[in-house]
Amino acid sequence: MNRQTRAVAGSLAAVAVATGLVYALKPIAPVLSLGVVYVLAVLVCAVCFGASYGVAVALASMVTFNYLFLPPVHTLTLADARNWAALGVYLTTAVVASQLAASARRRAAEARQREREAALLADAAAAVLREEPLSEIGARAAAVLEGAGAHARARFDAGLASLLALADERRGAEEVRRSDAVKTVILQTVSHDFRTPIATIQAAVGGLEDTQLELHASDRSALLETISVEAARLARLVENVLDLSRLQAGVAAPRLELWDVDGLLACAVAELSDRARVRIAAADGLPVISVDSVQVQRVLVNLLDNALKFSSDEVSLQARADGAHVVIEVLDRGRGIDAAPTSRRGLGLGLAIAHGFAEANGGTLWVGVREGGGTSARLVFPAQSVPATLA
Repeated sequence: MNRQTRAVAGSLAAVAVATGLVYALKPIAPVLSLGVVYVLAVLVCAVCFGASYGVAVALASMVTFNYLFLPPVHTLTLADARNWAALGVYLTTAVVASQLAASARRRAAEARQREREAALLADAAAAVLREEPLSEIGARAAAVLEGAGAHARARFDAGLASLLALADERRGAEEVRRSDAVKTVILQTVSHDFRTPIATIQAAVGGLEDTQLELHASDRSALLETISVEAARLARLVENVLDLSRLQAGVAAPRLELWDVDGLLACAVAELSDRARVRIAAADGLPVISVDSVQVQRVLVNLLDNALKFSSDEVSLQARADGAHVVIEVLDRGRGIDAAPTSRRGLGLGLAIAHGFAEANGGTLWVGVREGGGTSARLVFPAQSVPATLA
């Protein structure tokens, strides 16, 4: 049974029920006053089926009441002309009540529709915040907005567009915040990391230019060596700044290849100016790792450079297997660090770059206080198996 058939059947049933009530109340109440019973039928039909059915029931009720209860009965004429005025009042009251009931019904339906749309937009907002796809929201929107009209669709689309715009603005603000954080790190660390090599180079150059000093060949060589070492350190710092910018911009994607750990350690140590103080202790039979060799060497060089800078003793570079991982450690007996383990703040550009490249290559970097004094930097990468074709 479709909606229209149900509405017609319900309207007829409402008139019939009201007529039955009038028959039941007729012995105890004046007949003319019982016409108000039909107003109840009009209200029910207007609320359930709409204003047009309420008006139709009002007309049908007036005709039925006149035909069955007002003298002369079973005719549409009235013995008392004043009854026409009463019927007119009943009909007007019924039509007005029908319109008011239908209006209340429409407002209630619109309120329910808006509630469903609000719930759908709330779910969409949660999905946007979690950066989840909106395919499920789109399917639900089709069901919620079915039959609601073009106005409801436009209202929902406008709300969803506002959500997406806010999400884009939020992501942009977050990117700006991260960019500002990186710039702050650079500004805080550049002054610290660059000051020492620049001051050392200036002092060495001043010594070479001072004509009042009588420098032996060994002293001059020592000053030139100092300038060379500090210039190399400055070059690495500049590379670190550029690498940090690449990481922040997301353009430092690694080129992963299988590499032997011993080779990576040897290449990293070879780049150091003070390599004589580094002792390599790698376990035999280490599995290979899948990394970008240039980036991982940069990680190791930065870790070793920090260790050598803050320690006057020998620095240990160790590598061992630990289950399904390869662990590389840089250990020194320097002054240690004040920051908490794994903290990136306050450790300089070198360790910031080391953290970024380690994560980009699927590894993790832990930096903390070494037992007995000093600093421990632990780099962990997943172990890989060599393909049979390469074995």
